[in-house]
Amino acid sequence: MDLLAGASLAVGTLVVLVVALGIVGFVVLFRRRGDRSVTGGGLAELNRTAGTLLVRLDDDVRDAEAEVGFALAQFGTESAQPFVAALNRARADLAEAFRLRQALDDAIPDTPREQREWTLQIIALCERAERELGEQERTFRRRRSEEGSAASTLEGIRRSIREQQSRLGGAHALADEVHTRYATRAAAGIRQLVDRADSLLRDAEHTTDAAAATISQSRVTAVAPDLAEAARQVRDAAERLDAVERRAAELAEARAALEERRASAAADVDEARAEVDRAPEPESARAILEAIDAVLAVAPSDPADPVDDLERLGDALARLDLALAASRNEADRRAHARAAYEGTLVSARSQISVARELVANGRVGVDARTRLAEAERQLVIAQAETDPVEALDAIRRAVTHARDADALARYNTMG
Repeated sequence: MDLLAGASLAVGTLVVLVVALGIVGFVVLFRRRGDRSVTGGGLAELNRTAGTLLVRLDDDVRDAEAEVGFALAQFGTESAQPFVAALNRARADLAEAFRLRQALDDAIPDTPREQREWTLQIIALCERAERELGEQERTFRRRRSEEGSAASTLEGIRRSIREQQSRLGGAHALADEVHTRYATRAAAGIRQLVDRADSLLRDAEHTTDAAAATISQSRVTAVAPDLAEAARQVRDAAERLDAVERRAAELAEARAALEERRASAAADVDEARAEVDRAPEPESARAILEAIDAVLAVAPSDPADPVDDLERLGDALARLDLALAASRNEADRRAHARAAYEGTLVSARSQISVARELVANGRVGVDARTRLAEAERQLVIAQAETDPVEALDAIRRAVTHARDADALARYNTMG
Protein backbone atom coordinates (compact mmCIF):
# COMPACT_ATOMS: atom_id res chain seq x y z
CA MET A 1 0.00 0.00 0.00
CA ASP A 2 3.04 2.32 -0.21
CA LEU A 3 1.92 3.56 -3.61
CA LEU A 4 -1.52 4.36 -2.27
CA ALA A 5 -0.05 6.31 0.64
CA GLY A 6 2.38 8.12 -1.60
CA ALA A 7 -0.17 8.93 -4.25
CA SER A 8 -2.45 10.45 -1.64
CA LEU A 9 0.02 13.33 -1.33
CA ALA A 10 -1.48 14.63 -4.54
CA VAL A 11 -4.83 15.19 -2.85
CA GLY A 12 -4.00 18.68 -1.60
CA THR A 13 -3.05 19.84 -5.07
CA LEU A 14 -6.13 18.30 -6.55
CA VAL A 15 -8.33 20.06 -4.00
CA VAL A 16 -6.82 23.41 -4.91
CA LEU A 17 -7.50 22.74 -8.58
CA VAL A 18 -11.08 21.81 -7.85
CA VAL A 19 -11.58 25.00 -5.86
CA ALA A 20 -10.15 27.09 -8.68
CA LEU A 21 -12.11 25.45 -11.49
CA GLY A 22 -15.20 24.19 -9.77
CA ILE A 23 -17.15 27.40 -9.20
CA VAL A 24 -17.23 28.25 -12.89
CA GLY A 25 -17.14 24.78 -14.39
CA PHE A 26 -19.85 23.06 -12.41
CA VAL A 27 -22.35 25.92 -12.52
CA VAL A 28 -21.88 26.19 -16.29
CA LEU A 29 -22.25 22.43 -16.57
CA PHE A 30 -25.61 22.43 -14.84
CA ARG A 31 -26.91 25.46 -16.69
CA ARG A 32 -25.97 23.97 -20.05
CA ARG A 33 -27.24 20.48 -19.54
CA GLY A 34 -30.75 21.66 -18.66
CA ASP A 35 -31.42 18.75 -16.34
CA ARG A 36 -34.84 19.55 -14.90
CA SER A 37 -34.49 16.93 -12.21
CA VAL A 38 -31.68 19.03 -10.74
CA THR A 39 -32.06 22.63 -11.85
CA GLY A 40 -35.83 22.60 -11.78
CA GLY A 41 -36.21 21.27 -8.25
CA GLY A 42 -36.53 23.30 -5.07
CA LEU A 43 -33.56 23.99 -2.83
CA ALA A 44 -34.78 21.59 -0.15
CA GLU A 45 -34.89 18.78 -2.70
CA LEU A 46 -31.41 19.68 -3.95
CA ASN A 47 -30.11 19.63 -0.37
CA ARG A 48 -31.52 16.15 0.19
CA THR A 49 -30.00 14.93 -3.06
CA ALA A 50 -26.62 16.45 -2.22
CA GLY A 51 -26.67 14.94 1.29
CA THR A 52 -27.52 11.48 -0.02
CA LEU A 53 -24.80 11.64 -2.67
CA LEU A 54 -22.22 12.84 -0.13
CA VAL A 55 -22.92 9.95 2.25
CA ARG A 56 -22.81 7.46 -0.60
CA LEU A 57 -19.56 8.83 -2.00
CA ASP A 58 -17.95 8.90 1.46
CA ASP A 59 -18.76 5.20 1.87
CA ASP A 60 -17.74 4.38 -1.70
CA VAL A 61 -14.36 6.04 -1.28
CA ARG A 62 -13.72 3.84 1.76
CA ASP A 63 -14.78 0.77 -0.20
CA ALA A 64 -12.61 1.82 -3.13
CA GLU A 65 -9.59 1.95 -0.82
CA ALA A 66 -10.11 -1.75 -0.16
CA GLU A 67 -10.56 -2.43 -3.86
CA VAL A 68 -7.37 -0.55 -4.68
CA GLY A 69 -5.47 -2.60 -2.12
CA PHE A 70 -6.74 -5.78 -3.70
CA ALA A 71 -5.92 -4.52 -7.21
CA LEU A 72 -2.37 -3.64 -6.15
CA ALA A 73 -1.86 -7.08 -4.63
CA GLN A 74 -3.38 -8.94 -7.56
CA PHE A 75 -2.22 -7.02 -10.63
CA GLY A 76 0.75 -4.95 -9.48
CA THR A 77 1.58 -1.26 -9.17
CA GLU A 78 1.59 -0.32 -12.83
CA SER A 79 -1.74 -1.93 -13.64
CA ALA A 80 -3.43 -0.49 -10.57
CA GLN A 81 -2.13 3.06 -11.11
CA PRO A 82 -5.28 4.30 -12.95
CA PHE A 83 -7.39 3.09 -10.02
CA VAL A 84 -5.08 4.82 -7.53
CA ALA A 85 -5.30 8.05 -9.54
CA ALA A 86 -9.11 7.82 -9.75
CA LEU A 87 -9.30 7.24 -5.99
CA ASN A 88 -7.16 10.29 -5.26
CA ARG A 89 -9.31 12.43 -7.56
CA ALA A 90 -12.40 11.12 -5.80
CA ARG A 91 -10.88 12.00 -2.42
CA ALA A 92 -10.21 15.52 -3.67
CA ASP A 93 -13.76 15.87 -4.99
CA LEU A 94 -15.13 14.54 -1.71
CA ALA A 95 -13.03 16.97 0.34
CA GLU A 96 -14.21 19.91 -1.75
CA ALA A 97 -17.84 18.76 -1.56
CA PHE A 98 -17.63 18.54 2.23
CA ARG A 99 -16.01 22.00 2.36
CA LEU A 100 -18.95 23.42 0.42
CA ARG A 101 -21.40 21.60 2.68
CA GLN A 102 -19.69 23.07 5.73
CA ALA A 103 -19.93 26.54 4.16
CA LEU A 104 -23.67 25.98 3.75
CA ASP A 105 -24.00 24.79 7.35
CA ASP A 106 -21.91 27.42 9.11
CA ALA A 107 -23.22 30.55 10.83
CA ILE A 108 -22.32 32.88 7.96
CA PRO A 109 -25.48 33.77 5.98
CA ASP A 110 -25.51 32.68 2.33
CA THR A 111 -27.62 34.17 -0.42
CA PRO A 112 -30.19 31.90 -2.12
CA ARG A 113 -28.05 32.00 -5.25
CA GLU A 114 -24.95 30.88 -3.32
CA GLN A 115 -26.89 28.11 -1.61
CA ARG A 116 -28.19 26.81 -4.92
CA GLU A 117 -24.87 27.05 -6.79
CA TRP A 118 -22.85 25.44 -4.00
CA THR A 119 -25.39 22.64 -3.68
CA LEU A 120 -25.22 22.05 -7.43
CA GLN A 121 -21.44 21.92 -7.19
CA ILE A 122 -21.66 19.30 -4.44
CA ILE A 123 -23.93 17.17 -6.63
CA ALA A 124 -21.63 17.53 -9.64
CA LEU A 125 -18.51 16.69 -7.62
CA CYS A 126 -20.14 13.57 -6.20
CA GLU A 127 -21.47 12.45 -9.56
CA ARG A 128 -18.08 12.88 -11.21
CA ALA A 129 -16.26 10.97 -8.47
CA GLU A 130 -18.83 8.15 -8.48
CA ARG A 131 -18.55 7.85 -12.25
CA GLU A 132 -14.74 7.60 -12.22
CA LEU A 133 -14.65 5.13 -9.33
CA GLY A 134 -17.35 3.04 -10.97
CA GLU A 135 -15.42 2.85 -14.22
CA GLN A 136 -12.29 1.64 -12.45
CA GLU A 137 -14.15 -0.88 -10.31
CA ARG A 138 -15.85 -2.34 -13.39
CA THR A 139 -12.51 -2.56 -15.18
CA PHE A 140 -10.91 -4.54 -12.38
CA ARG A 141 -13.93 -6.78 -11.88
CA ARG A 142 -13.71 -7.62 -15.57
CA ARG A 143 -9.97 -8.29 -15.31
CA ARG A 144 -10.51 -10.59 -12.36
CA SER A 145 -13.05 -12.60 -14.32
CA GLU A 146 -10.44 -13.01 -17.08
CA GLU A 147 -7.45 -13.56 -14.80
CA GLY A 148 -6.04 -17.07 -14.65
CA SER A 149 -4.11 -16.65 -11.39
CA ALA A 150 -6.90 -17.27 -8.89
CA ALA A 151 -4.82 -19.87 -7.04
CA SER A 152 -1.93 -17.49 -6.41
CA THR A 153 -4.35 -14.72 -5.42
CA LEU A 154 -5.97 -17.09 -2.95
CA GLU A 155 -2.61 -17.95 -1.42
CA GLY A 156 -1.80 -14.26 -1.05
CA ILE A 157 -5.07 -13.65 0.79
CA ARG A 158 -4.43 -16.62 3.07
CA ARG A 159 -1.00 -15.22 3.83
CA SER A 160 -2.61 -11.91 4.78
CA ILE A 161 -5.09 -13.72 7.03
CA ARG A 162 -2.25 -15.41 8.89
CA GLU A 163 -0.40 -12.11 9.27
CA GLN A 164 -3.43 -10.42 10.81
CA GLN A 165 -4.24 -13.41 13.03
CA SER A 166 -0.73 -13.17 14.48
CA ARG A 167 -1.66 -9.66 15.72
CA LEU A 168 -4.77 -10.76 17.62
CA GLY A 169 -2.99 -11.86 20.81
CA GLY A 170 -1.20 -8.54 21.15
CA ALA A 171 -4.37 -6.63 20.37
CA HIS A 172 -6.31 -8.46 23.10
CA ALA A 173 -3.54 -7.72 25.60
CA LEU A 174 -3.45 -4.06 24.55
CA ALA A 175 -7.22 -3.75 24.91
CA ASP A 176 -7.07 -5.26 28.41
CA GLU A 177 -4.29 -2.84 29.37
CA VAL A 178 -6.29 0.16 28.13
CA HIS A 179 -9.34 -0.94 30.11
CA THR A 180 -7.23 -1.38 33.25
CA ARG A 181 -5.44 1.95 32.96
CA TYR A 182 -8.11 4.33 31.65
CA ALA A 183 -11.70 5.38 32.24
CA THR A 184 -14.55 3.56 30.54
CA ARG A 185 -15.18 6.46 28.18
CA ALA A 186 -11.54 6.54 27.07
CA ALA A 187 -11.45 2.77 26.54
CA ALA A 188 -14.90 2.50 24.98
CA GLY A 189 -15.18 0.14 22.05
CA ILE A 190 -11.57 -1.06 22.00
CA ARG A 191 -12.41 -4.67 22.93
CA GLN A 192 -15.19 -4.70 20.36
CA LEU A 193 -12.66 -3.69 17.71
CA VAL A 194 -10.53 -6.73 18.53
CA ASP A 195 -13.53 -9.07 18.62
CA ARG A 196 -14.77 -7.75 15.28
CA ALA A 197 -11.33 -8.20 13.73
CA ASP A 198 -11.26 -11.79 14.97
CA SER A 199 -14.72 -12.42 13.50
CA LEU A 200 -13.77 -10.90 10.14
CA LEU A 201 -10.66 -13.05 9.89
CA ARG A 202 -12.68 -16.18 10.62
CA ASP A 203 -15.17 -15.12 7.94
CA ALA A 204 -12.29 -14.60 5.52
CA GLU A 205 -11.01 -18.09 6.27
CA HIS A 206 -14.42 -19.59 5.50
CA THR A 207 -14.68 -17.54 2.31
CA THR A 208 -11.26 -18.62 1.06
CA ASP A 209 -11.92 -22.27 1.98
CA ALA A 210 -15.10 -22.18 -0.08
CA ALA A 211 -13.26 -20.54 -2.99
CA ALA A 212 -10.41 -23.08 -2.83
CA ALA A 213 -12.83 -25.93 -3.32
CA THR A 214 -14.05 -24.54 -6.63
CA ILE A 215 -10.92 -22.96 -8.14
CA SER A 216 -9.98 -24.14 -11.59
CA GLN A 217 -8.99 -22.40 -14.78
CA SER A 218 -12.59 -22.60 -15.94
CA ARG A 219 -14.08 -21.38 -12.67
CA VAL A 220 -12.13 -18.16 -12.14
CA THR A 221 -15.22 -16.08 -12.87
CA ALA A 222 -17.14 -17.95 -10.19
CA VAL A 223 -14.57 -17.45 -7.41
CA ALA A 224 -13.41 -13.91 -8.23
CA PRO A 225 -16.20 -12.27 -6.15
CA ASP A 226 -15.36 -14.57 -3.21
CA LEU A 227 -11.70 -13.62 -3.39
CA ALA A 228 -12.61 -9.94 -3.48
CA GLU A 229 -14.88 -10.39 -0.45
CA ALA A 230 -12.19 -12.25 1.46
CA ALA A 231 -9.66 -9.52 0.68
CA ARG A 232 -12.15 -6.92 1.94
CA GLN A 233 -12.70 -8.87 5.16
CA VAL A 234 -8.96 -9.07 5.80
CA ARG A 235 -8.57 -5.34 5.15
CA ASP A 236 -11.45 -4.51 7.50
CA ALA A 237 -9.88 -6.70 10.18
CA ALA A 238 -6.49 -5.02 9.71
CA GLU A 239 -8.10 -1.59 10.01
CA ARG A 240 -9.69 -2.54 13.32
CA LEU A 241 -6.42 -3.91 14.68
CA ASP A 242 -4.71 -0.72 13.52
CA ALA A 243 -7.41 1.26 15.35
CA VAL A 244 -6.70 -0.64 18.59
CA GLU A 245 -2.99 0.16 18.38
CA ARG A 246 -3.73 3.75 17.39
CA ARG A 247 -6.16 4.25 20.28
CA ALA A 248 -3.65 2.93 22.82
CA ALA A 249 -0.89 5.11 21.35
CA GLU A 250 -3.12 8.19 21.35
CA LEU A 251 -4.03 7.69 25.00
CA ALA A 252 -0.36 7.32 25.93
CA GLU A 253 0.46 10.43 23.90
CA ALA A 254 -2.38 12.33 25.56
CA ARG A 255 -1.15 11.26 28.99
CA ALA A 256 2.36 12.60 28.28
CA ALA A 257 0.99 15.79 26.74
CA LEU A 258 -1.27 16.33 29.75
CA GLU A 259 1.69 16.20 32.14
CA GLU A 260 3.53 18.81 30.08
CA ARG A 261 0.42 20.96 29.75
CA ARG A 262 -0.23 20.92 33.50
CA ALA A 263 3.33 22.07 34.14
CA SER A 264 3.00 24.95 31.67
CA ALA A 265 -0.47 25.76 33.04
CA ALA A 266 1.04 26.34 36.49
CA ALA A 267 3.39 28.89 34.97
CA ASP A 268 0.47 30.50 33.11
CA VAL A 269 -1.46 30.83 36.36
CA ASP A 270 1.54 32.45 38.08
CA GLU A 271 1.85 34.90 35.20
CA ALA A 272 -1.87 35.66 35.35
CA ARG A 273 -1.76 36.38 39.08
CA ALA A 274 1.05 38.84 38.49
CA GLU A 275 -1.04 40.57 35.82
CA VAL A 276 -4.11 41.09 38.04
CA ASP A 277 -2.68 44.14 39.77
CA ARG A 278 -1.56 45.60 36.41
CA ALA A 279 -4.95 45.12 34.75
CA PRO A 280 -6.12 48.40 33.15
CA GLU A 281 -9.64 48.18 34.62
CA PRO A 282 -11.57 46.19 37.28
CA GLU A 283 -13.45 44.19 34.65
CA SER A 284 -10.15 42.95 33.17
CA ALA A 285 -8.86 41.96 36.61
CA ARG A 286 -12.07 40.10 37.37
CA ALA A 287 -11.90 38.23 34.03
CA ILE A 288 -8.33 37.16 34.78
CA LEU A 289 -9.26 35.92 38.27
CA GLU A 290 -12.23 33.98 36.93
CA ALA A 291 -10.06 32.43 34.24
CA ILE A 292 -7.48 31.43 36.88
CA ASP A 293 -10.21 29.75 38.90
CA ALA A 294 -11.38 27.88 35.77
CA VAL A 295 -7.87 26.50 35.18
CA LEU A 296 -7.43 25.45 38.81
CA ALA A 297 -10.84 23.75 38.74
CA VAL A 298 -9.72 21.23 36.10
CA ALA A 299 -8.99 18.27 38.35
CA PRO A 300 -7.50 15.02 37.01
CA SER A 301 -10.08 12.41 36.00
CA ASP A 302 -10.38 9.34 38.21
CA PRO A 303 -10.14 6.85 36.60
CA ALA A 304 -7.81 8.46 34.09
CA ASP A 305 -9.12 10.00 30.89
CA PRO A 306 -6.19 12.04 29.55
CA VAL A 307 -7.96 13.05 26.34
CA ASP A 308 -10.90 14.54 28.23
CA ASP A 309 -8.54 16.17 30.74
CA LEU A 310 -6.55 17.74 27.91
CA GLU A 311 -9.72 19.11 26.35
CA ARG A 312 -11.03 20.56 29.63
CA LEU A 313 -7.65 22.07 30.49
CA GLY A 314 -7.29 23.40 26.95
CA ASP A 315 -10.67 25.12 27.15
CA ALA A 316 -9.79 26.70 30.50
CA LEU A 317 -6.39 27.88 29.25
CA ALA A 318 -7.98 29.33 26.12
CA ARG A 319 -10.18 31.39 28.42
CA LEU A 320 -7.08 32.50 30.36
CA ASP A 321 -5.30 33.42 27.11
CA LEU A 322 -8.25 35.60 26.17
CA ALA A 323 -8.26 37.32 29.55
CA LEU A 324 -4.53 38.03 29.29
CA ALA A 325 -4.55 39.04 25.64
CA ALA A 326 -4.50 42.77 26.35
CA SER A 327 -1.50 42.57 28.67
CA ARG A 328 0.64 40.23 26.57
CA ASN A 329 2.94 41.48 23.86
CA GLU A 330 3.28 39.77 20.49
CA ALA A 331 6.25 37.65 21.58
CA ASP A 332 4.35 36.43 24.65
CA ARG A 333 1.29 35.54 22.57
CA ARG A 334 3.36 33.54 20.10
CA ALA A 335 5.24 31.71 22.87
CA HIS A 336 2.05 30.75 24.65
CA ALA A 337 0.44 29.69 21.39
CA ARG A 338 3.35 27.34 20.69
CA ALA A 339 3.04 25.83 24.16
CA ALA A 340 -0.72 25.34 23.82
CA TYR A 341 -0.54 23.97 20.28
CA GLU A 342 1.07 20.61 21.02
CA GLY A 343 -1.46 19.53 23.64
CA THR A 344 -4.37 20.72 21.51
CA LEU A 345 -2.95 18.82 18.54
CA VAL A 346 -3.05 15.60 20.55
CA SER A 347 -6.69 16.29 21.47
CA ALA A 348 -7.61 17.01 17.87
CA ARG A 349 -5.98 13.86 16.50
CA SER A 350 -7.64 11.70 19.14
CA GLN A 351 -11.08 13.23 18.64
CA ILE A 352 -10.79 12.92 14.86
CA SER A 353 -9.66 9.32 15.14
CA VAL A 354 -12.63 8.34 17.30
CA ALA A 355 -15.09 10.18 15.05
CA ARG A 356 -13.57 8.56 11.97
CA GLU A 357 -14.06 5.10 13.48
CA LEU A 358 -17.69 5.91 14.31
CA VAL A 359 -18.33 7.00 10.73
CA ALA A 360 -16.57 3.98 9.27
CA ASN A 361 -18.38 1.44 11.45
CA GLY A 362 -21.94 2.76 11.56
CA ARG A 363 -24.80 4.31 9.63
CA VAL A 364 -23.87 7.94 10.07
CA GLY A 365 -25.57 10.85 8.32
CA VAL A 366 -24.15 13.69 6.28
CA ASP A 367 -23.96 16.25 9.13
CA ALA A 368 -21.52 14.15 11.19
CA ARG A 369 -19.44 13.38 8.11
CA THR A 370 -19.32 17.06 7.17
CA ARG A 371 -18.07 18.07 10.63
CA LEU A 372 -15.46 15.31 10.53
CA ALA A 373 -14.26 16.43 7.10
CA GLU A 374 -14.01 20.01 8.34
CA ALA A 375 -12.09 18.87 11.44
CA GLU A 376 -9.63 17.05 9.18
CA ARG A 377 -9.33 20.11 6.93
CA GLN A 378 -8.60 22.39 9.89
CA LEU A 379 -6.01 19.90 11.14
CA VAL A 380 -4.20 20.12 7.80
CA ILE A 381 -4.39 23.93 7.90
CA ALA A 382 -3.00 24.00 11.44
CA GLN A 383 -0.08 21.74 10.59
CA ALA A 384 0.81 23.86 7.55
CA GLU A 385 0.48 27.22 9.35
CA THR A 386 3.76 28.93 10.27
CA ASP A 387 2.21 31.53 12.60
CA PRO A 388 1.76 29.81 15.99
CA VAL A 389 -1.27 31.92 16.92
CA GLU A 390 -3.05 31.09 13.66
CA ALA A 391 -2.04 27.45 13.99
CA LEU A 392 -3.51 27.31 17.49
CA ASP A 393 -6.75 28.88 16.30
CA ALA A 394 -7.01 26.29 13.50
CA ILE A 395 -6.30 23.32 15.74
CA ARG A 396 -8.90 24.56 18.23
CA ARG A 397 -11.42 24.72 15.38
CA ALA A 398 -10.46 21.15 14.49
CA VAL A 399 -11.22 20.03 18.05
CA THR A 400 -14.60 21.79 18.01
CA HIS A 401 -15.64 20.22 14.71
CA ALA A 402 -14.41 16.79 15.79
CA ARG A 403 -16.47 17.03 18.98
CA ASP A 404 -19.52 17.95 16.92
CA ALA A 405 -18.88 15.04 14.56
CA ASP A 406 -18.57 12.64 17.48
CA ALA A 407 -21.83 13.85 19.05
CA LEU A 408 -23.73 13.73 15.76
CA ALA A 409 -22.34 10.30 14.89
CA ARG A 410 -23.43 8.87 18.24
CA TYR A 411 -26.88 10.39 18.51
CA ASN A 412 -28.09 11.25 15.02
CA THR A 413 -29.63 8.68 12.74
CA MET A 414 -29.31 8.64 9.00
CA GLY A 415 -31.51 11.35 7.47
